[in-house]
Amino acid sequence: MHCQRTLKAVAPGNSVMVVGVDAGRRACLRLESMGIMPGILLEVVSNGHGPMIISTGEGRIMVERGIAEKVLVA
Repeated sequence: MHCQRTLKAVAPGNSVMVVGVDAGRRACLRLESMGIMPGILLEVVSNGHGPMIISTGEGRIMVERGIAEKVLVA
């Protein structure tokens, strides 16, 4: 899973599809509990300093930058 773009690299206003999560079991379960899993379409609302804000349909979620770096997107 090398050389793929991560959620952390996506600019605000862009939509991406989650293609995988390159993390341990606990992080994967945490992301799944927030609705972030392969096949889900996300829109980046904010990607400045601090946590990212992403939109998953009608909801918004704050994601720590370290976790966002483990979410692989296309």
